[in-house]
Amino acid sequence: MTLSFALGHALRPFASVARRKPVSVQNPGAPSRPTADMLDGAIGAAVAALEQLPVAEMLASTGAGVHSVDSPAAATLVLLALAESEGAAHAHGASCMRRLLSSRASTGFWRFSSDSGRSEAGESARALVALRQWNMPLDPPPALAALLSRDVAGAPGQTSSESRAAAIEGVLPEADVAMTADLLLLAAHEGRSLPGRAALVSEKVRTQGLLGCARGEPAVSPLLLGYLLTRWVRHVGDHWQLAVPLRAELISLWEKGEVRGAVNVALAMSALMNLGRPTDVNLFERTLDSMAALLLREQSEEGLWPVAPLYEAGDVVYGSLEASAALCVEALVRYVRIARIAADRTDNFLPGALPPRSGTWKETLAAFDSDYPPALFSPESRARLLALGEWLPAALEGDGGFEVRLLEGTPRVDFILGIKHDGQALLAGRHPHSELPAPLFAAPEWRRIRDFARAWAEPGGLLDREVDAFWLEFDLDAPVASPPLPIVFLCTRDQPVAVNEALHRQKSDTYRATLHAGLPLLRGDEAPLTPELQRGMDVCIEALPPGAHLYAACVMMSRRSKNLRFTLKNVPPESMVAYLEAVAWPGDIQQLRDTLAWVLPLGVNRFMLNLDLAPQLLPTLGLECSFQGRAQPAEEPRWQRLLDELVTRGLCAPSRRDALLAWPGRTQVNLSAGSATRESVFDKRLAHVKLGLTGAPVIEAKAYLATHRTSELLRPR
Repeated sequence: MTLSFALGHALRPFASVARRKPVSVQNPGAPSRPTADMLDGAIGAAVAALEQLPVAEMLASTGAGVHSVDSPAAATLVLLALAESEGAAHAHGASCMRRLLSSRASTGFWRFSSDSGRSEAGESARALVALRQWNMPLDPPPALAALLSRDVAGAPGQTSSESRAAAIEGVLPEADVAMTADLLLLAAHEGRSLPGRAALVSEKVRTQGLLGCARGEPAVSPLLLGYLLTRWVRHVGDHWQLAVPLRAELISLWEKGEVRGAVNVALAMSALMNLGRPTDVNLFERTLDSMAALLLREQSEEGLWPVAPLYEAGDVVYGSLEASAALCVEALVRYVRIARIAADRTDNFLPGALPPRSGTWKETLAAFDSDYPPALFSPESRARLLALGEWLPAALEGDGGFEVRLLEGTPRVDFILGIKHDGQALLAGRHPHSELPAPLFAAPEWRRIRDFARAWAEPGGLLDREVDAFWLEFDLDAPVASPPLPIVFLCTRDQPVAVNEALHRQKSDTYRATLHAGLPLLRGDEAPLTPELQRGMDVCIEALPPGAHLYAACVMMSRRSKNLRFTLKNVPPESMVAYLEAVAWPGDIQQLRDTLAWVLPLGVNRFMLNLDLAPQLLPTLGLECSFQGRAQPAEEPRWQRLLDELVTRGLCAPSRRDALLAWPGRTQVNLSAGSATRESVFDKRLAHVKLGLTGAPVIEAKAYLATHRTSELLRPR
């Protein structure tokens, strides 16, 4: 079906529903950052207007005009949006809750409209999620609960992974993607994962885009579909197979000028914020700045926005004044949180071709001195960081990070440096302008790092294709050794979700081949991959549930250990115990269950597992906890709740909690570069918290602070 509401479509019959003040014509793509007063005023006016409106109603536009429709869909969207808006328009939200509760059929389902001939699984799932977000949980009807439970192994004889996943879960390949997204989000709220459905949606979005996926009866608009999909992505965590193409499509549509009208802009804004910050934070924030400015320009004197088409069925297009306003309020409220973080961004900092950096990391680490929270960085730990920095050339490009302990009396701070492909040449000894200090190569460990980097740098080779990054971690529990030895992390590229046995074998084979190519170079003859260790590796890889990935393999050079550490990404919390039992982990399963029992209610939705092999699995476990999209405390209140809980449980000192929450922001670093000043802007982030489970009564908690250079330029003195 071809939708009449293309992205830029504006319904003329809806135009009179919200009167508009005169606006000046401006380029919506031009960077402009609304002020805090402007944003607060716009949000306040919209909330006041919403509170004066009756319960949300759906409007239908036909050739004959506009009329209201008996539909709960508008109330559902209002509740979803206002739940993200810090309690704004609470009275209007309460009326929408009453509307939903009164419109639920005896079957437990909701219909899109009273004259709809069938119950809507997607509409019902969306309504249940909306009510849960307003602390009114209801059980799904049995038929919907049955749909949510069907996610098992594929049937033989099918060749298409998409068809297999669909058949498994009772959904045809041509099924409504919006309905599937609603089912996924409801399942996630119930602590379930549906990897087959997730793979189906990811493949459709990747191949067809939002415009091609906006189908159904009624069909949602493409940007409403993006909004619904990204709500699920935000809730479940790091679902990169969907997040990457969605973000690219949304930004591309905006840059082409194809996102028109305030409500479409608000939907695109919220979708981008649901996906979280990409590496290019400057583009992300400038895009949001421009979108927010457009919302302010489009707001009427009454505080509302023109109604936009949200659904279509045949020749009828549906929109809602109340839902339009609530969606715009959500986008602005969430943008305010991000704008606070980006307030110190310098817009004229643009990356460009610059000469290689001279000097060492010592100068950069020293420039951060005023940013180091005293509660986390003691004078001794700062001195050790500077001593380590003398060994690392500034041209060794990468993201820096710090591992900090959370209890008083634990001053140790370790340094982490993430090397991407542009750092290969220096590690390999092939950089045209810089080199590692020669004394490093007195240690065989650094010679092995050089050998690995040379293999990694071979164009088209296995390591070039499958190794995404290489991390160096330096333990600083003692004065810096001469030479310092790192722990190294070989980080693999994510593989496709294994929705069938063939893809699972392919993923496992790729991981094995990558490790067999890279680990011997890093471990050397002193720590070969013994048959026992290889069997342990194979067991851990083969047992990975669909959607989970081997993120990194770690060689502990600095500890002179033959152990191997695996970091596993996207193991669903409900699958962790089953996975650990499948690999015969000898640790304390009950301690993990008890830990998840208090971590999950805090809203943590992004986990990694650390497992140690020696060559059998050891009873230790690292549980890394964070939030999807790298959201920071100013925009993600669950960070506060997580750290407060650590304090309550005696795992974190209050002063260190406060220091962690204050860490995110921006830092400008100015270094001398001959006759010029080299100016860099670093984005500081709270990356994750790691809980160390050993079976002992006390869990050790650590936090990881990240820095990312977002831009750099030379400025004449």
